[in-house]
This record gives sequence, C-alpha cells and structure tokens, in this order.
Amino acid sequence: MKRSKLLAFPLALTLTHSTPLLAHDLMKHDSQNKEGIKLSQAVPEKERKHAKKMKFEGPQKTKGIKNVRLMGTVALAGQFDDLENRMLRAREIDIEPGGVVAVHQHDQRPGVAYMVSGELIEHRAGEKPSVKKAGDAAFEWDGVIHWWENKSDKVARIIVVDLVPKDIK
Repeated sequence: MKRSKLLAFPLALTLTHSTPLLAHDLMKHDSQNKEGIKLSQAVPEKERKHAKKMKFEGPQKTKGIKNVRLMGTVALAGQFDDLENRMLRAREIDIEPGGVVAVHQHDQRPGVAYMVSGELIEHRAGEKPSVKKAGDAAFEWDGVIHWWENKSDKVARIIVVDLVPKDIK
C-alpha cells in the first residue's frame, strides 16, 4: 500500500468530502455552530481511534475548536477514471489590481478556490458574476467554465486546491 505524503499548509484549510464526519467524545455537551455541525467533527472518530490504536504521539482529544463550517463539497465520482496518476495540489495565487485569470474550462480537475484576502469577481458560464471576498470559497468540477478578475485597488490572494494529473506542476 502506498502512503501519501503529508503536506503542511501555513493556512488552516479544511476540505470536506461526501462521507459524513462522525462526532467523538470532545465534550460532555457537544456544541454546534449555526449550520448545526457539531464542533467535535473537526476529526472523524475512525481516524482518531486509529491514531490511538497505533499509539501515535500527540493529544488524544480535540479541544479549543471555536467553529467548524462546511464550505461545500465536490463529489469525485465521474470526475476522472484514474486516481493512481493524480495528485492533490495546493497553490497560493496573488492577483494584482486589474489582474485577470483567463477563461478556462475544468477538464477532470475538481477543486476549491478559497479567498484569503481582497476580492475577486468570478464569471461562470450561464450565471451572473459573483463577488468573492475573504472567507468565501468557489467549488469547481468537471465542465465548469469560468474566469476571474480583480477590479479592486488591492491585491487579492486565493488558495487553490485541486486534483491534477501527476505531470502538471
């Protein structure tokens, strides 16, 4: 079995998937955020139990989580045929005032763009343009056609995480 490389990001970014997260014994009274997500769901129960069983070093309980907010999901079924030749890529992109990310169609490249700072206007085929500000996310899947522009007077910074062929840098 191949082991994936663990990537460390300077920004805490939680990606979610279609598998439900399970609550664990974080607190006696498990609080919820406004979307009804239990704050103990920061770590799936199965993963926490596995780490404990393997006697990995580190805290056994999660604490101090102020909020867990589900930002969205992209189902991976049907996005591409061969996961063996794919990798998870994370990029930080700064877009200058007046800058543009050219129109493109996602071709078996699902991902999420998370706005760190500034604001961008996303133009998607068949939709009205939408302004994305710090804390917003845009989800992309196979077939999405869109482009971005920075009409503000400040640099916009986004973190883009996507699944790409191994040969793309």
